[in-house]
Amino acid sequence: MAIVVSQAVGILGCNMSIIADPVTLEAVLVDPGGNPEDIINIIRTRGFKILRILITHAHLDHILACNEIESFTKAQVFFHPDDRELWQSLPFQCMFLGIRNPPVIPVPRNFFSHNDSIPVRNGKVLHTPGHTEGSVCFYFEMDKLLCSGDTLFAGGIGRTDLPGGNSKKIMSSLKNLLMVLPDDTRVITGHGEETTIGKEKRTNPYVLG
Repeated sequence: MAIVVSQAVGILGCNMSIIADPVTLEAVLVDPGGNPEDIINIIRTRGFKILRILITHAHLDHILACNEIESFTKAQVFFHPDDRELWQSLPFQCMFLGIRNPPVIPVPRNFFSHNDSIPVRNGKVLHTPGHTEGSVCFYFEMDKLLCSGDTLFAGGIGRTDLPGGNSKKIMSSLKNLLMVLPDDTRVITGHGEETTIGKEKRTNPYVLG
């Protein structure tokens, strides 16, 4: 099984996750949303070799530590191009939350698309628009593990009333891409507690509705 380290970081408690091969310690890092010193300490202490930095979507609380983590690991940042405008709006996002002197985080040059492979644990990208146009999840089939970003939460789903949100699209993403995964799939959500696909099928009011 993969080594999985997940920790809430940043001003809104984004769940940063590291998925690593247990033998080689080669890993991907998902959503460095803040507290770069803590993330770097985890990488250094555990000896992880970060191959890529993967972004589920371009809201500020999922990307604020990108500069520091990219500089430390020398890994490149990847995101979905449909969130390019959202990434460019970072200064306005920070202004909305009262963050003064926001960091300048360049729009990544590296994109991924639906079903693209992830170079650790045979992972793949699932494009799941709805919370934002470029929202994605990362599925590691051999470990039955899903990093769902803000598409799916324990007992809830991501907001669709922000720029780029679309309630019909998020329901389609849930029905056609996430709820078809095995029931025992472990789900690391973008915020809050972990869950499983089976539990959400049984108890999530948005899925049941």
